[in-house]
Amino acid sequence: MRHETPTALRIQKARTSLILDHPFFGSLLFRLKGRECLSIPTMATDGVSLFYNPDFVETLNSATLAGTLAHEVMHPALHHHVRRSGRDPKRWNVACDFAINPLLVDAGLSLPEGVLIDNRFRGMSSEQIYNLLESESETEQDSGYEDGDGEPGGEESKDETSPGGDSNEPSAPVTEGGIGQVLDAPPPDEETPTIEEQAREWDVAVNQATTVARQAGKVPAGLNRTLEGAAEASVDWREMLRRLWSDTIPADYSWMRPNRRHVWAGLYLPGVIREGVGEIAIAVDCSGSVNARQLRLFEAEVRSILEGQRPERVHVLYFDSEVQKAETYASGQPVHLNPVGGGGTEFGPCFDWLDEHGILPQTLVFLTDLYGSFPASAPAYPVLWASTGSRKAPFGAVIPMQAA
Repeated sequence: MRHETPTALRIQKARTSLILDHPFFGSLLFRLKGRECLSIPTMATDGVSLFYNPDFVETLNSATLAGTLAHEVMHPALHHHVRRSGRDPKRWNVACDFAINPLLVDAGLSLPEGVLIDNRFRGMSSEQIYNLLESESETEQDSGYEDGDGEPGGEESKDETSPGGDSNEPSAPVTEGGIGQVLDAPPPDEETPTIEEQAREWDVAVNQATTVARQAGKVPAGLNRTLEGAAEASVDWREMLRRLWSDTIPADYSWMRPNRRHVWAGLYLPGVIREGVGEIAIAVDCSGSVNARQLRLFEAEVRSILEGQRPERVHVLYFDSEVQKAETYASGQPVHLNPVGGGGTEFGPCFDWLDEHGILPQTLVFLTDLYGSFPASAPAYPVLWASTGSRKAPFGAVIPMQAA
């Protein structure tokens, strides 16, 4: 018969108190398997296990232990364990803490002293907070935060992989400090489902926990807004850009070029033939609304798309209240974005410039925050808006890049 340690019993008791007083967090906690782990200074989760250092747990009173457990379970509830996407682990953990802690405080939970809370980040996704922290560290080397103690520390962290050989050790990199950390989801194997399935399982768990809390009349304040923000941030803007852009290119089916995806199965189905891609236009908002990181990501994605389509020409327009500069790239030339300008924003001059030069583009793609004046009517060609803001456009398709 297995005997629970005193620390494990304290955690069980804290879970029970959360079920009674904060059923949303308490019911979610039962999805995490508690595992003692001495290599982690505080607590951590990868969406499957709740790793805890018993020495740290013993420093917490009952109220702060319950709050810290709620903090941990909110990481997978908001998909933080599957959303890092190559970002610096330490800064990502800091950004996730800034996103979570206000919700816990508003719910009346107690957290240890020195946790990361900043009202300017309220309502933001972890990706948005990460981008702000990154841009601040780039412009001022001393800005940023050490996780959990509020001290400066904007440098990139080095991953510290926990020692091997102990089945209780997490396989993901462990970052420094904090009341609790988010680790990457474990890779799939015979017992562990795919990352997508893990995320869906947490969606189901969150819906169930919300129902339980609603029946008890104890839904945390701001929960719906936080969950909606996480759902929006998890949208892959790259995939959306590729799909919508591809949809703007005329296509037809032909038996002359069979679909190779099905030939292996003995099925000869017609393949998609893209008509020749003519001219593409890209308009970059130079009013200061696009940060350097978003510009780099957008440029890399656009370049990748264009390499596959090889249009005859690509026209790049840099605009604010007027078109400040235009560059034209021939087929196969790599596109480089170099913004100029910095005034107010009007979108009409971009359409006017194309008309004046007799250009009917296959697609016009804007990179902007959508804060500006629009023309009175839509053009005759498709328009995509890769938006770093949250506004809507009167025509065309909006691709949200807020999380980029």
